Amino acid sequence: MKIKNLLIAIGLCTSLFFITSCGDSATKKFVKELNTSYTNDGKEVELTGYIFTFHGAMVWGDLVKVGLYNVAGQTDGAIATLKIKFGKEANQIFIPEKYHGNEIEIYDNTGKKHGYLQKITVKGIVHYTNKNWKEKLEQEKEGKKDMFSNNPAMQKVREKSLNQAEEAAQEREKKTGDPNDYSFEVLVSEMLVK
Repeated sequence: MKIKNLLIAIGLCTSLFFITSCGDSATKKFVKELNTSYTNDGKEVELTGYIFTFHGAMVWGDLVKVGLYNVAGQTDGAIATLKIKFGKEANQIFIPEKYHGNEIEIYDNTGKKHGYLQKITVKGIVHYTNKNWKEKLEQEKEGKKDMFSNNPAMQKVREKSLNQAEEAAQEREKKTGDPNDYSFEVLVSEMLVK
């Protein structure tokens, strides 16, 4: 009897921990919306979750690309891609050249340092990275002249790329009824801990 009660208590604690460690349900719902239309392109959004990078971080100019996750310490299945200013000031992120997860430093809007296990609300502008995929595909099909157009090897690479793009659009349409690519990034302007 004592073992059964102990197992139930452990199960409840595990369930409570999992529920409290998950991301924001409003964010999950909103991310589904972001993944189904371009209506939020260029608009400011607010998302809540956990910031982490598993595959290494690259700094482009003064920005770092990281993932926003539903669960703290999650390493797969980011719900959004974020671009955050690199540094150690308010609304910035610092990641050492070689690091472990616990060495990621996230600075909120007040300049206070947090780790990757802290739930963060980010505000930023949405940018759809492949919004013009149809136009690009049509340009490629037309065989837009470039310095490689007479190179047979490059023509084969172009054909393979076109086939892959068309197959990806067909797969998206088969799964969702919509061939559009709704991949997006959020350029973060503010990070809050509520």
